[in-house]
Amino acid sequence: MAEYQRRAGPDVTVLTVHQDENEAAALLRLADLGVRLPTLQDGRRLIAAALRVPNVMPATVVLRADGSVAEVLPRSFASADEIAAAVDPKIGVSG
Repeated sequence: MAEYQRRAGPDVTVLTVHQDENEAAALLRLADLGVRLPTLQDGRRLIAAALRVPNVMPATVVLRADGSVAEVLPRSFASADEIAAAVDPKIGVSG
């Protein structure tokens, strides 16, 4: 995700949402994974509920500039190229 963010530049904002109710454990897990992106803590799944994200992890939510949901992608990605192929056509940018 960080590589995709780097490639896309200011046209796209990538942020993570962590759903572990234990915020300290969530932060440790993200640090262990080397995640260096803005992160929201959503232990009560309020964001997921509002965006109608299935309870499948990981899940990527693609939002348009106006905040509407372009697509929910309940799967993992192996590379920035995979992310770009799935996301860019939905929002009209090159990543």
